[in-house]
Amino acid sequence: MNFIFDMDGTICFKGQPISKRILDYLLELQQLGHFIGFASARPYRDMLPILDDRFYDHLLIGANGAMAFNEGKPLYYNPIPSQLANQIIKLLDDYQADFLVDDTLNYAIRTEKQHPLLMSLDQNQVAKHVELDQIESFIKIVVLSCSRFEELSQNISQLDVTIHYHSAEGILDITNRNVNKMTGLKQTGLQLESFVCMGNDMNDLPLFQKAQHSVLIGTYEPLRLIANHQILMDDNIEHNIISKLEELRQRRDTYEFICGE
Repeated sequence: MNFIFDMDGTICFKGQPISKRILDYLLELQQLGHFIGFASARPYRDMLPILDDRFYDHLLIGANGAMAFNEGKPLYYNPIPSQLANQIIKLLDDYQADFLVDDTLNYAIRTEKQHPLLMSLDQNQVAKHVELDQIESFIKIVVLSCSRFEELSQNISQLDVTIHYHSAEGILDITNRNVNKMTGLKQTGLQLESFVCMGNDMNDLPLFQKAQHSVLIGTYEPLRLIANHQILMDDNIEHNIISKLEELRQRRDTYEFICGE
């Protein structure tokens, strides 16, 4: 069975690393012959600190599908074209928005405010904080805040880009057109047409639409409408996640699993 996991709000919470309890169980699944991969809004650089080194060589689809690594090596990058990226930057400046730009590794920030997202930035200290004109590939642009956020979002949505609104953080991710976690999974070239996914927010929708089986963490309504299973957030969330994965594992070769409930 192929498992693809979102990270923040799905198997890790409040910006903390994925717990050893969950990672140990995922490793058990792998040792039983299952494939374990991750797909996150975080760029590759910021996915590593919430894993441990047992998972650094796994499939890591980052920046909502704009980049992917496997066995520690890049599979692809899908940046926003430079001319379009510069148009977006001008628009953000016109609206006096605070934003973050992710390159393939380095990053640039245009804000003087503290933002929770910045707490998770380059925790392994492998990248450089560079000036905006030093960005070589505009992998992802993140709008952190803006006094006219809705108006700005509407203007950006008219451009030839993909946008994802993250409800928990109140931020807007901008990537190249047709970039999402599902197109990213296909772009890896790995034979993972049949998979089980677990997620919690808007950017997981393309995976849920194509998954053989899907598990929603939380209450995000567009995912709830199509998810096969739902796990609510409570003090037993880690136990409930592991229990559901174990249930799916045990049912993998049965008629019940193939046909759904």
